[in-house]
Amino acid sequence: MSQLTELTHKLKEIFQINRADLDFGIYRILNTRSQEIEHYLSETLPRTVRQAFGENQSEQLSGWKNELATLQKTLTDAGVPLESSTKYQELQNKIEYAKKGSAEHEAAVYRHLLTFFSRYYEEGDFISQRRYKGDTYAVPYAGEEVLLHWANKDQYYTKSGENFSNYRFTLADGRAVFFRLNSADIAKDNRKDNDAKRLFTLATAQTIERENEDGETEIIDIEPISQSEDGNTLTILFDYKPFEKSAKQEKILEKDLQTLLVHDLLQTTWSALAERKPTEKNPNRTLLEKHLSDYTQKNTADYFIHKDLGGFLRRELDFYIKNEMMNLDDVQSAQTFAHIEANLRLIQTLRSIALEVIDFLAQLENFQKKLWLKKKFVAGCHYLITLNHIFSCYNDSHITNEDKQKEQEDKQRHKKLIDGLFEQIANNSKQLTQWQTLFNVPSANAQAFLNAQKASIAGGGVEPFRFK
Repeated sequence: MSQLTELTHKLKEIFQINRADLDFGIYRILNTRSQEIEHYLSETLPRTVRQAFGENQSEQLSGWKNELATLQKTLTDAGVPLESSTKYQELQNKIEYAKKGSAEHEAAVYRHLLTFFSRYYEEGDFISQRRYKGDTYAVPYAGEEVLLHWANKDQYYTKSGENFSNYRFTLADGRAVFFRLNSADIAKDNRKDNDAKRLFTLATAQTIERENEDGETEIIDIEPISQSEDGNTLTILFDYKPFEKSAKQEKILEKDLQTLLVHDLLQTTWSALAERKPTEKNPNRTLLEKHLSDYTQKNTADYFIHKDLGGFLRRELDFYIKNEMMNLDDVQSAQTFAHIEANLRLIQTLRSIALEVIDFLAQLENFQKKLWLKKKFVAGCHYLITLNHIFSCYNDSHITNEDKQKEQEDKQRHKKLIDGLFEQIANNSKQLTQWQTLFNVPSANAQAFLNAQKASIAGGGVEPFRFK
């Protein structure tokens, strides 16, 4: 595999355009720009590299050849042997090196780009691992007495492993398919589990015993595939459990998909799930496979969002170039300046292309960051207020005014407001029903309780009713 092919494969993985089967969230945005990214990787990138070296070398070769021809004529006219001229030998070496060095320099650019981006990209995330050289890391230190540092210090961590959500989609005829989680074995304390890999798999048919609300033991049959009585909903159960570290979600889904497609329900009344929904990567993909991929990806994506990916990668790129490409020993031992000049051209081309890729990656990461930091809308808000706070509002001793008539009016207005509040509570059938359930009292006593408390606080001398 050539260096360009390896680089293209890695960048496709980084840009995630090989996940065309997913059409939600950031994947939907990436899919809309997949053709643009594909064109850049397959055509623009190699053309830019060739032009960077080709145009420069054409100009240099033309100049060196003219200079060599002029020098050759001068030396010949003077009767000086060409082999004795140091400048003549140097020009010849420059021309030969330039002719054979173009392909090597192009491969070097691809190799360095692949090495650089592979260092920081891991399973969908860019990890802030500042390299010094090889496997040695550099920690940003500004002279503090105590420095706390961790690998993903500059990132937001979004873990969806415990936010399992059910998944529903509707067929063209209006019937619904429902993916529901049957059981989940999750990592303890929201930590990454290094010993096992938790993945989704089709639930196993089994019979279990469990205790109901009345404390009685009941036997329940777990069927991984079932249909509602009216035939309008198909429910498929999944388990989320640990597998070996080498296990792949795609392989498990392939096995489960085969089990599902041969089931009697999917062979007969739910055959629409076997309809083809092809992609370029998977021309035989079915409708069921598409939704299974969406479901598992939505519920298992643990990922980091970098706070400043563009700035981080640009700093690391400059550090990479200075540390691993501009070698002072090579500069000192270079036989001709042509080698140094070629290396500078290599660095210039590499940096130009890398910055283009970094800019695009930063756009995607900043978009995800913007979504992550966006303030969430409150869909509903409820308050639980104990009755002692409600009853305390009936006391109007805090209402005072130098104008006694005004004070009396304020107290009357306050009493009317509180009476209205008590009336709403007394007429709330759901509230009274809940009191009956919690305290085992009839609704009449609940009403009497409110009246007694109100009278007691108002100084009526009535003994308040108490729940027993």
